[in-house]
Amino acid sequence: MKYKIFLFIIGVCSILQGCNNVPTSYELNGEVYDSRFNEKFIYLSKVEGNELTNIDSSLVKDNKFFLKGVQDEPTICYLRFKRNEVLPEYMPVIFILENGTFSIQIKKSDSKAVGTELNHSLLSFRTTMEKYDKDLSLIEKQYEKMIADSTINEEKEQQLYNEYNSVEKSQLEYVKKIIGKNLDNVFGAYVFNLNRNRLSDYDLKNILQKAGSIFKKQPDVKLISERLARLEETSVGRMYKDFDTQNIQGEKKSLSEYAGHGKFLIVGFWSSISSSSQVEMKKLIDIYKEYKYKGVDIVAISLDTDSLSWVRSIEQNHLACLQLSDLKGWTSEAATIYEINRIPYILLLNPDGSIAVRETNSEHLKKKLKELIN
Repeated sequence: MKYKIFLFIIGVCSILQGCNNVPTSYELNGEVYDSRFNEKFIYLSKVEGNELTNIDSSLVKDNKFFLKGVQDEPTICYLRFKRNEVLPEYMPVIFILENGTFSIQIKKSDSKAVGTELNHSLLSFRTTMEKYDKDLSLIEKQYEKMIADSTINEEKEQQLYNEYNSVEKSQLEYVKKIIGKNLDNVFGAYVFNLNRNRLSDYDLKNILQKAGSIFKKQPDVKLISERLARLEETSVGRMYKDFDTQNIQGEKKSLSEYAGHGKFLIVGFWSSISSSSQVEMKKLIDIYKEYKYKGVDIVAISLDTDSLSWVRSIEQNHLACLQLSDLKGWTSEAATIYEINRIPYILLLNPDGSIAVRETNSEHLKKKLKELIN
């Protein structure tokens, strides 16, 4: 019996010792790989409202700086220099401030924080995402080059499109996996917000339903929740909301001129700076050509800001359909009303003007059209 009591006491002591090892403050050791920042202050900042607010600072000496304090709970923070002292190649360093000892290296590229669990997770995530982004960029450059030198053909275009979609799909699955494993911490909330435009509205809602309180109370996550509430106003089954825009000739137009007039209306959102949305618009136009004699019409809404780029892209990609844009980009009335936060993006309106489909791709649209028409 005494032996068991002895083991119990040892166990309790071990637990208490483990609890005492939980950090109650942080020590941040930093190094800047550029002597031009010596004798300049580096600022520790966090987001408050719509601005970055400085919460501490340290003088850089011999390329090093040091910060310490107490952080009640992990939060996304930034390290930055004053604007007039920032070199173009140096951006604010994003990291997770939490109690513990860690170090931050600031370089022209590949700045990173190491030493705590959440920052290790953040570094691993960034490294993997950069690999995916590099693959996507290579495919886009190949497509743009073939467009420029007129060597593109339908077969090659489809091949590049499939390759791009495959990489993009793998990247999105990776993002969902990371968020799913971090539904109760600030790292998961950061990844969620960073990829809010890649995730479907269904995915956003599903994640928020499963997320913990720390995740949900992050400011950016609250904004996403508010956006989803506004989306209900233009959800499937609701009547379309009108907006003003203009055609290529600069003539004022509105959606009501084409919606709710007894035909199904495909509304495709795209931009000249997005090659994937241009390819998708071609597919939408092909669907329109196939179904136009069965009561289907189409309108393309560009989220461009430069009229020359807009018109040039229409001509180069042979996007022969009604093209509209107010040239206000993501702040356009159409994008604001329908909460469009990524492209390509598609709406399908019923003949009476009610919304039949939103946030889908051309393949899903074609299937839905076939169901509705038949």
